[in-house]
Amino acid sequence: MFISNADTAVQGSVYQCSIIVGKYLIKKGIPLLSQNDNYMVFARTKKLQEALDNMPFYLKILIKGGIVNG
Repeated sequence: MFISNADTAVQGSVYQCSIIVGKYLIKKGIPLLSQNDNYMVFARTKKLQEALDNMPFYLKILIKGGIVNG
């Protein structure tokens, strides 16, 4: 089940990212809250922060370069 009104969710409590980063987070076991054509939304948790801290180098470069939303 997804949240259908993710655009109105409290911005500090969710993490919005591109599909590429979202697929990585799903593989790490982070539950998906909502998905749109261009982005995925996850709840901000300790597990999410750990996955972001341990993200592969190539994803960090894509995010920092502005190629993907992260």
